Amino acid sequence: MSSIALELEAALKTLPPVKAQAVEQEIRRVLAGATGAEGSRKESHREFIERMAGSFGNEPFERPPQGEFEKREDW
Repeated sequence: MSSIALELEAALKTLPPVKAQAVEQEIRRVLAGATGAEGSRKESHREFIERMAGSFGNEPFERPPQGEFEKREDW
């Protein structure tokens, strides 16, 4: 077992069971992303932007008036 695995195992033993389980799930998620296991099914940011481009068609996309600025005293 590598030193990082031993260190992780020791750290997980000091945590409450619920917290240790949450940490373990997060580590598994990060490892899946690093090895590409998750990357093939998850679209990239660029793919999302390209998919959404033009999806609003001709809908008006304007910010409505926000009102007047508050008048404050100079100091």
